Amino acid sequence: MTNETARERMLELLADRAIFGLDGTEKAELRELEQQFPELASDQSFERAAAAYSISTVGTVEQMPAALRSKLESDAANMFASFDKAEDPVVASRAKDPAPVVAVEFEKPGFSLSQWLGWGVAFAAVALLAVNVWMTRFQGSTQIAGTSPSPVPTAAQEPTTAERMQAFLASAPDVVKSDWSSPAEDGSVGGEVVWSDAKQEGYMTFKGLDRNDVTKEQYQLWIFDETQDEATPVDGGVFDVGSDGEVTIPIDAKLAVTNPKMFAVTVEKPGGVVVSKREKIVALAKV
Repeated sequence: MTNETARERMLELLADRAIFGLDGTEKAELRELEQQFPELASDQSFERAAAAYSISTVGTVEQMPAALRSKLESDAANMFASFDKAEDPVVASRAKDPAPVVAVEFEKPGFSLSQWLGWGVAFAAVALLAVNVWMTRFQGSTQIAGTSPSPVPTAAQEPTTAERMQAFLASAPDVVKSDWSSPAEDGSVGGEVVWSDAKQEGYMTFKGLDRNDVTKEQYQLWIFDETQDEATPVDGGVFDVGSDGEVTIPIDAKLAVTNPKMFAVTVEKPGGVVVSKREKIVALAKV
């Protein structure tokens, strides 16, 4: 440790002692440094500055620990008491001199210029150190009185599937629409399917489709494209119906679709199949 670094470390320990107190290790370190810098060992500037800073900042920072506040108040009282009792060296010199002195007397401050400069530098150092250490070591996210925390931006809410469908219908230039019906054409299934070749995107709405047991079965969409063999229609993805009423499902086409002719929904095993036997068709939509 260089001489300058050691001196800075001693000043730091003196400031910590004035503000927070030292533990055993820090006290031992300070004693060693006092041997190296005896001129700083008896310096009380930090205690005085800490006391003055504590008094000047009452009400601006959240309450300090009681032990620290008590020490600062005591140091402040002792400091000002010592100022009152200090003897002006000029007055004392005149009191001991029996000969009358004819001179113009000026009121002289109790501190010398060098004392005031030293005390002022120490005050500034302790003030800055107190603010920094207090805010980081004890307060964390302390708010200064009269301020308000910065607003936290809220995350943008994801649009629902129904909202995405409405936006799609408003923007797609080539939407194809078709109504769902049951194979028996008994009106038990309703809703519609919409698709855009340009966007390769589409949605389905259903009414009357039974709720499925996801552990046993899932619904699967098949898209019959004019460029695709009817034996192997395009897989449009699997989906579940978990509530009564109208549901909106996005289409998840596994291949590109060009000019679809018909859409069909079958009931398959969980996860769907590659090629459907079409044993249970529950909805059809012809274009």
